[in-house]
Amino acid sequence: MEANTSTNQVLNCAMVYGTSMGVFWILKFLLVPFIFTVPFTSLFFLGLTAAVPFLGYFFARQYRNRYCVDARVGFMQAWVFCLLMYAFAALLVSVGHYVFFRYVDGGALVTSYMNVLDELQATAPEMEGMVTQYRQAAELVAAYSPIELTVQLILNNLFYGMLLSLPTAFIVSLKQDVRGDMNK
Repeated sequence: MEANTSTNQVLNCAMVYGTSMGVFWILKFLLVPFIFTVPFTSLFFLGLTAAVPFLGYFFARQYRNRYCVDARVGFMQAWVFCLLMYAFAALLVSVGHYVFFRYVDGGALVTSYMNVLDELQATAPEMEGMVTQYRQAAELVAAYSPIELTVQLILNNLFYGMLLSLPTAFIVSLKQDVRGDMNK
């Protein structure tokens, strides 16, 4: 870690901002059951998903501006902060995933997806090969237990968080707070 911020402070800030990101992901995940029945929901869900890197940048910038000396942060410190923030968010949203798949869903999500595939196959028979592949993937997901689905989603969120952390940390470490003197 850099000398301007302690390791405990990076960890504490990552927990706070990761909790906020995790709550955002849980609220976003609440839209998933309606994706196949309400068309606007899928667009809204995709929009919120596209907003995740911008929210991550916003949180990293807030961390830099509030907790780093002279609103400056090194790449490694910003990267560790971002990694931890996404890791804490992934852990929090995993609770929501588990509760949903264990107690709420009961296979309804995969059934809805299969119904969409049936409709697609009926309206576009030329897409039969693609529909067959998607059906096989859905059957594989249906075979997972709630805990297996949750673990898979945690791993996915951690992987995407690692990918998003690199450019976010790079950008945050380059830019300076607008309140600071740009000529230093």
